[in-house]
Amino acid sequence: MVELRLLKSEFEFEQAIRLADKAFRDEKHISMGKAFPQVFSPELNQSYGAFINDELVSYIGLVPSVIHIGDAEIQAYSIGAVCTHPNHRKKGYASMLLEKVLDHVKQADASVLFVSGNLPMYLKAGCSYYGKLNKYEIKRGDLLVTEGYSVRKLFPYDWFCLRKLLQSRPIYFEQSIYDFSVLNKAAGFASIFKMEHKILVAESENELKGFVVLGVPNSSLGTEEQPSRVIEWGGEPQSILSILAASFQYGINALKSSFPLYEKELNNLLNSIEKSDSSYPGTIKITNLDLLLKQVEPYFSEKVQIVDVDKSSKKLIFNQESLILDNASLEKLILQGNPNLDDYLNDIFPIPLPFPEGLNYV
Repeated sequence: MVELRLLKSEFEFEQAIRLADKAFRDEKHISMGKAFPQVFSPELNQSYGAFINDELVSYIGLVPSVIHIGDAEIQAYSIGAVCTHPNHRKKGYASMLLEKVLDHVKQADASVLFVSGNLPMYLKAGCSYYGKLNKYEIKRGDLLVTEGYSVRKLFPYDWFCLRKLLQSRPIYFEQSIYDFSVLNKAAGFASIFKMEHKILVAESENELKGFVVLGVPNSSLGTEEQPSRVIEWGGEPQSILSILAASFQYGINALKSSFPLYEKELNNLLNSIEKSDSSYPGTIKITNLDLLLKQVEPYFSEKVQIVDVDKSSKKLIFNQESLILDNASLEKLILQGNPNLDDYLNDIFPIPLPFPEGLNYV
């Protein structure tokens, strides 16, 4: 008889780490437990497992977070390390656990669930693609450091200045100084490619103006030929551009980066670099539309008003016009935008969400 429930002890989380390592890691990877401490956290105690005779046979890691969009705060969850023991696959355990997770998310008053994958199981549960971004591959000499900026590594006494940059971002996952340091050391997304992190900062007039967290090759693991990756960033767009330009002085051969379209000034500064456009990686599910609208209302303030028409549709009032959408169409507009609607709405939708393959990647 299978038992579906929250994990209860450090021993059970150790089982989860072993199961995830078997599914996702080889001998050169660091353990999933080290790369994703939040996903396997007895302190958070959010993750679910399927047990048979006290043996963990299927697992979903669940991590809560708060997303800031200007003055709005969205309560969110992310799932990761979804895995099932080879001897127990194709029995529906992961889908059953996902139902438990969705119930947990709703009870916690979280309005969205981020998923790092796009498997049929997630799409069937109502997850969808979302967001818009530009992808670049930057090579040595493509960019120049802006006059007036100097670039260096992060020093141990920079944390308070870094905190100001973290909290000055218009859209971001909430991170304390300690959260940032732990997630930076864990290097979760970079660890997939057997990379490690390097933080570079840009100074101007003796003040930190920007930072970039880079995933860089690890020569001891033989990954030095891989392009590095931009993981997280913040600060003045010109300072970020300067860091990208100067990063090649730190042993980088090529640099992959993805910047959401709402980073308009930064994307404009990179206009000379060849790019491709894409939706965000992974998928997302709005778990409670009304709750999301309530949480994101400060972002909509003075831009658009959204009111109920009936249980299945809502009216958007904007720019002396109005539009009625059914709930499903409104969810799609919120997550993906709709270029066929009024141009005014294209500056509001899709709502800006943080790039998911940053420090808070799950």
